[in-house]
Amino acid sequence: MMKGMRKILLVSLFVLFLCPAGAVRVSGTAAEYAGRSFVFFTHSDPVTRSPLPIFTLSIGHDGNFSGSVEVTSPVYCFADFGIFRGRFFLEPGKEVTLHLPPLREKSFEESKNPYFEPVEIWLKTGDGGTGELTNLISRFDTRLFRLTDKYFNQLYHRQMKSYADTINRYMEGEFGNFKDPLFREHFRVRMAALEADVMRAGREKMAANLKDLPAEAWSRPAFTDFLNRLYVNTLSTESKSPAGASLRLWVARENLTELKNWTARFTAAPSPLADVILLKLLYDAWYSGEFSKNGIRKMVASAYFSSHNMKEVRDMASMVSEKITFLQPGTTAPEICLPSGEDRTWCTRSNTSSYLYLLFADLEIPVCQEQVKYLKTLVEKTGKDVQVVVVASPSSRINVMEFMSRHQVPGIVVTDTPGLEAGKLYKVRSYPSAFLLDSQHRVVLAPARTPLDGFEFQFEDLKKK
Repeated sequence: MMKGMRKILLVSLFVLFLCPAGAVRVSGTAAEYAGRSFVFFTHSDPVTRSPLPIFTLSIGHDGNFSGSVEVTSPVYCFADFGIFRGRFFLEPGKEVTLHLPPLREKSFEESKNPYFEPVEIWLKTGDGGTGELTNLISRFDTRLFRLTDKYFNQLYHRQMKSYADTINRYMEGEFGNFKDPLFREHFRVRMAALEADVMRAGREKMAANLKDLPAEAWSRPAFTDFLNRLYVNTLSTESKSPAGASLRLWVARENLTELKNWTARFTAAPSPLADVILLKLLYDAWYSGEFSKNGIRKMVASAYFSSHNMKEVRDMASMVSEKITFLQPGTTAPEICLPSGEDRTWCTRSNTSSYLYLLFADLEIPVCQEQVKYLKTLVEKTGKDVQVVVVASPSSRINVMEFMSRHQVPGIVVTDTPGLEAGKLYKVRSYPSAFLLDSQHRVVLAPARTPLDGFEFQFEDLKKK
């Protein structure tokens, strides 16, 4: 069984029907979703924002659901429901009546669009009153959005700080009597982000105003949004300025000391907040492709982060390191085991050839059909050194095995799970996507070229090296 599936299975064990101390009991009715299950996630950290499963919500065939999950502190969580991403807070010891969004499935085009983003909404809890934290935050965010939309020109084009101050006073007047600590934190961070948006200069130093935020606040949506709005691609941008000419050199030379000092001056934030920001800067720099990846990898894995006195920073650095080195050449690729027809399961580690060519394909997409058809020619050109494996997305429109047989597609054909767990495990964003592994299951090319994009030439060049 795949690693990701094991993770979700383990999480499901938390969904109990007896509520232990500190558990949140979640119940409700959603007839439209009868018989379905949804996995709720939280963000691992504010930098990678990797989804971590928290609990599984299973809806009975009568449309009712009831279960519990144990938490020790408030946890932000979310799940996708068609085109919507529903969000709410789990609070220890509370009972939540959850109202799911109306059912609206993705269209065919939306389901095949790798860049489709769900519409984020706060789920209604209880009777919708502000006595529930999620409802209060939802009401606050809605009011703030309407005010910033009303004064959009004054705020974002003319950058008139007086309008931000007016909105702040208005929001305080309406919401000032709500004293829930987590709500006050949300209020504070959202308003800090608004103030930073309208600043003509020095907006990067707004983080210093949040230096006393508790570490558990870092992964909540207000702060993750704040961090991304202020510091997305900052190293890339600043390195192009006269004052930032040294940034590329420091990264290439793995000069973490200079980068730490620069980050502290640039943001005016002390440690550990400055360290969180620095991890964000390095993470974005990695994906920009403009900096030494070897330098970034070594700095993130350095003793400064791995031995940091705050566990949250150590864990964050570990997640960043894991994310940026995933499927890098020479690393061990995750194993996948999937059905290959006739009640058989095939695992990638059972490969005995010199190379394993993994092709993820969705046969409902015409270009994927053509790519898969070309595999017959590809195998003739690459020879017996390469074992071809097609990981086909499940389809209700196309009989995958019949298609492969009709077009005499060579190699091994396996079918992904309904939740596309294998594709998610390999971080497949769009179809088709390909990877080349060696006989030891180590990554050689990630991504590799797809069949019609010249994989045989890429493979020939690889053998010459």
